[in-house]
Amino acid sequence: MRIIAFPLAILFLFLQVKPATAAELFVSSAISLREAFLQIGASFERKHPGDKVIFNFAASGELALQIERSAPADVFVSASNTEMSRLQSKQLIAAGSVKAFAGNRLVLIVPSGGKRINSLQQLTTLESLAIGNPATVPAGKYAAEALKRANVYSQLVSGKKLILSESVRQALVYVQSGNVDAGIVYATDGLAGKKVDIALIIPDNLHEPIVYPIALLRDSKQVELGRAFIDLVTSLEGRSILKSKGFLPLQ
Repeated sequence: MRIIAFPLAILFLFLQVKPATAAELFVSSAISLREAFLQIGASFERKHPGDKVIFNFAASGELALQIERSAPADVFVSASNTEMSRLQSKQLIAAGSVKAFAGNRLVLIVPSGGKRINSLQQLTTLESLAIGNPATVPAGKYAAEALKRANVYSQLVSGKKLILSESVRQALVYVQSGNVDAGIVYATDGLAGKKVDIALIIPDNLHEPIVYPIALLRDSKQVELGRAFIDLVTSLEGRSILKSKGFLPLQ
């Protein structure tokens, strides 16, 4: 009887234990972080077996609009402080959760073997220049600021030479395809992009500092998991992955 009762008792206990439910963490992230975050996300899933990270990559401004319209998201990652501050002002960010974790630079890119450009003033001689839409794309906002300080923005606008893209990656594609003469993107995109050459590194003093903040959404359904993801991004491992993709450490 003891031999039979023992496995039955174990079976009874097993049936009483409910299997853990796998969680899904929704991360809305600036598209310039795509390669780095896919690697960080894979590491996170290894550390949290069964849980999944679901990324939504797009321009920071578009992501902020989606969140304002109640799109599902647990963590928001922006390529500038502007969008993060806007969501904070609408009380959509969990208090005290914002952390700045990386920086970047702007570069001017041309199709491989394209025209040599030595200054921003030379851009007025081109037929077309792609930048992100300054209204929704932080890279475009930084680019417009640099072009204005270099006193060429108004000439490019009046000459109808500016081609606005929906994201920094779209500006990269425009250059890769040869549909434009040049484009302004992040250094990380210029380094990773194929069929393009970096023609010019845009001086940092021509635009506000490029800073990437990350935060937990106030209405997140995965608070603990979201905080764990943020911790990984800002950890030594996360910073190492970001550095390997060309992102800059913050001072």
